[in-house]
Amino acid sequence: MSIRNRTEIVRPLLGSTAAVALACAAAVHASWAAGSTWPRTTSDELADLVVGRRPMPGPVACSVVAAALGTASVATARASTTTRPGGAPRSRAVASVVAAAMLARGIGGVAADVCHLGQQTSEFRRWNRRFYNPLCVSLGVLVAAGRRS
Repeated sequence: MSIRNRTEIVRPLLGSTAAVALACAAAVHASWAAGSTWPRTTSDELADLVVGRRPMPGPVACSVVAAALGTASVATARASTTTRPGGAPRSRAVASVVAAAMLARGIGGVAADVCHLGQQTSEFRRWNRRFYNPLCVSLGVLVAAGRRS
C-alpha cells in the first residue's frame, strides 16, 4: 500500500476523532449554559475547576463557546472527509483556524503557567497542566493532521 493510500485512510480517522472530541466539548459547554454544574456540585466549585476564578461565566458566554465548538466540530469533520474535487475550502479554512486556536490555547496555557501569569485557583492550575493544555494541543494536532490539503 502506498503512502498516499495510507494517508487517505488515516486522515479521516484523525479528523473524525477530533470532530467527536470537539462535539463532546460543545455538549459540556451547552449543559453549563443550561445550568448544569457537572462535574461539581455548585457553580462556585465549577468555576474554580474550569475557569480558575469566580464567578462562573453566564449562560450566554457558555452558549457562545458551545456554538463555536459545535461549528469547529462540523468544519473539522467536513475538512477531513470531503472527497469531491475542490473539497470544502471553507471547512478547510475553518479547520485551520480551529487547529491554530487549539494549539495557541494549549501552548499559551503552558506558557502562562510557567511564567505565573494570572491568578487562578490551584485546582484549575492542576487540571490545566494535566488535562486542559494537553487536550488542546492534541486536538490542534489532530485537526491539522486530519485536514485535507
